[in-house]
Amino acid sequence: MSTFLVDAEAMRRLDRLTIERGTSGETLMERAGAGVAQAMERRYGPLLGLRVLVLCGSGNNGGDGFVAARHLRARGARPEVVLLARRDQVKGDARAHLERLEAEAGEVGVAAGDADVAAAAPGGWDFALDALLGTGARGEPEKLMAAGVEQLRLLDERGTRVVAVDLPTGVSADDGTIARRAVRADLTVTFGAPKFGHVLYPGRAFAGALEIVDIGLVAPAPGDPAYQVEWAGHAALAGLVRERDPRAHKGSVGRVLVIGGSPGLTGAVALAARAATRTGAGYVQMLVPAGVDAVLAALCVEQMALAAPATAARSLARAALDPARERAAAADAVVLGSGLSRESESLELARTLAGALDRPTVVDADALSALAGHTDSLARAPAPRVLTPHLGEMSRLTGISTEALEAGRIAHARRFASEWGAVLVMKGAPTVTAAPDGRATVNSTGNPGMATAGAGDVLAGVIGALLAAGLDSYDAARLGVFVHGLAGDLAAAAIGPVGLAAGDLAERLPAALRELARRRDAPAADARRPAPRSGAGLEQR
Repeated sequence: MSTFLVDAEAMRRLDRLTIERGTSGETLMERAGAGVAQAMERRYGPLLGLRVLVLCGSGNNGGDGFVAARHLRARGARPEVVLLARRDQVKGDARAHLERLEAEAGEVGVAAGDADVAAAAPGGWDFALDALLGTGARGEPEKLMAAGVEQLRLLDERGTRVVAVDLPTGVSADDGTIARRAVRADLTVTFGAPKFGHVLYPGRAFAGALEIVDIGLVAPAPGDPAYQVEWAGHAALAGLVRERDPRAHKGSVGRVLVIGGSPGLTGAVALAARAATRTGAGYVQMLVPAGVDAVLAALCVEQMALAAPATAARSLARAALDPARERAAAADAVVLGSGLSRESESLELARTLAGALDRPTVVDADALSALAGHTDSLARAPAPRVLTPHLGEMSRLTGISTEALEAGRIAHARRFASEWGAVLVMKGAPTVTAAPDGRATVNSTGNPGMATAGAGDVLAGVIGALLAAGLDSYDAARLGVFVHGLAGDLAAAAIGPVGLAAGDLAERLPAALRELARRRDAPAADARRPAPRSGAGLEQR
């Protein structure tokens, strides 16, 4: 399957549809459990002689665990299965696989109480499999399930590698929220498609590395809104990186105009302009208040600084409207708001330009503040708009608290992209890019070192350059977010995450684009790398 993200109900629908079309649930379970064993061997090497504790619930997740134990045994591992339920509670496909396991390996252990669970997991295990609840679980694990979670946490603390089957117990598949005590996995092996809970925090921090196993589920119907959220990966986005025509010249690869600037905020304009150049724009201009242009001319030698009418505070004045329109008419894309300031005239100017410019426009920083209470103008804009708010700016635009926005990051991004008729890039961990038609992409690149002033200005410049190169607004935004994060990852790998500056991101944009172009040109060589505990890596099989 693709890298679309799903919630628990959407996953159940795919399961049902697949079974209705002739693939039995028992077969799907066999493929899932086999995939767990294969994923472990791929990641950790031969399993011969290694001790594996498999804690199973009574439902389908436990059934996957029974199958995984059989396949681990076939690979020479020494699995010990403990059922955290009465044997008569195991029904259907899971029951069939329990009986098959017992026919091959003898009767499994049954934990009747918390003491039995504790006795089954004293230590000395190389791996522990969490096959307790899975995707459909909600709320706090209770009774034996809670005891199983506690034992898996203890084993983790003792150095046992924990592998979650489908989803760590205690993590919500729908939104990544976690129970008071949840399993913290080194590796999560999920089936068919990743779930929202794998990639949204805090659940993402509990999933460890994420591997997706294809178990033969049917593809969702095109346009079904339940399957319109994508998890961005190298393979998915590499095809958006365009090859440059050998006859290219500076005017043919994209002209970007950055509008903004004010005393003390010139760096924002410089970073956006520099990022646009580093992303491939051939000609970048900066329209800034008179008096500020001299500063930017000294800061930026590859980009052109243009003076526009200024207020007494040396921010852009209302009278800059006509020069802005004139310069925008000669550009392929505009970045509006970098270092703008919140002077009333400057905000009024930005509000007018956001609704009136007939060029694809990235609306960022203080230009977003200018739109608070005036987002209706976006739907009337004569060209595509890409909004790039962080949670504070999004809160000002919507009146929704930052906490509520964080809790419903994907849903809110999709809702307001549709209401505003604009592409919305809701920045954060992870950044969500949403299109007005319901599509959304959850970004997979980036690291905490990017929490630094100016990183958002770099992103605005990246998206502006991609718009100027001819990508549609949704593709420019989601590719821009991915490349921006990848540049941050390259910077962190080279110099460490602490002390990264926005300029470090800008300087690594060409390398990030080169890496994606390499993946585009040689997809078979798409190297997959394990993720640190703090994030979810993505491998699809």
